[in-house]
Amino acid sequence: MNVFTDVYSKSVELLKVSCLDDSWKSIETDLKSLLDADGPNSAKAKVLDDLRDRLSKAGKGKAVAKIAIAEEVIKASQSGSPGFQDRAALIKTMQHFHMVQKKGGQSVWVVDPPKAYAAWPFDQLAGKSEPELKTELQAEGDVFGKGNRKMMSDALQLARKWSADVQVKLGTPNAKTLEKIQRWFHEQGASENDVAATAALLGEGFKKIHACCNSSSIIFSDRPHLRTSGAWDNVYASVNSADVMPVIYIFQVFLNTGKRNALGGIPKLWLCALTVIHELTHKLVNTEDIRYDDDGLKPGASFTTEQARKNADTWAYFAADMVGALTKGTLTKVLV
Repeated sequence: MNVFTDVYSKSVELLKVSCLDDSWKSIETDLKSLLDADGPNSAKAKVLDDLRDRLSKAGKGKAVAKIAIAEEVIKASQSGSPGFQDRAALIKTMQHFHMVQKKGGQSVWVVDPPKAYAAWPFDQLAGKSEPELKTELQAEGDVFGKGNRKMMSDALQLARKWSADVQVKLGTPNAKTLEKIQRWFHEQGASENDVAATAALLGEGFKKIHACCNSSSIIFSDRPHLRTSGAWDNVYASVNSADVMPVIYIFQVFLNTGKRNALGGIPKLWLCALTVIHELTHKLVNTEDIRYDDDGLKPGASFTTEQARKNADTWAYFAADMVGALTKGTLTKVLV
């Protein structure tokens, strides 16, 4: 499996028929209602807490709680019949699936699997014998943890506010807005028509970004096979065109804020909101990673207007600048 959509679709498919032990039927029914075809149903999110409570009670009072919990999952997955590994993976996936916030018509979800897993649970548990499964199911220690799950939700809300503010300002750009468009996307001396064309392009883009930030369900997720590959250690976040739902994959640098050269004075939450906007431009506006902040984002001979218009970090820093989130020091470092 590559993306969370694969995991979600597999879970939906399993729940089309009765698959768990009879003692888990009420949870199975509610899980089926939770996993709507177009995304998780926030009205049914309580089943995730019910599932975690069920597992917690299975371990309560036992000498080694995590062993007892693993045994409960194995029992629920009916290990005596074929496909029990997938059923165990379904339960493990839902154990680490959280609705972090429900505000108005929007719900924010986080997929937070065990840090020890180097693959999605369906792949991690595939082909395992019952004893091997028992060991794998004891894995604890979420990749993100409760505090970081909340921070992702807060970053989304800030990105939503930023994109709304930027969209409004681009609707009727005044002299200050046009000055900032030129700062990030044009060399000195650009014509009014060229700047106006960029304003229109940005306006359409931030309209899409705000709509996505305001959509009914947003999912943040680990991507275990990439997290553990080593090749993504310097990546903040990513999106993937194979995901039907809005999914943003979060990596360790996002959580730590990293050591990018250009980040003088940017608070952690602001940086995370900037990162959310960066990733959504990839998803919604087809931007690329032509240059990053520490490469210098000032348009010129080596970084043209055409490139700036397609560059995700340029869009993200423009948004942060538009809402006053950048210090003079940061502007000086980035605009080189």
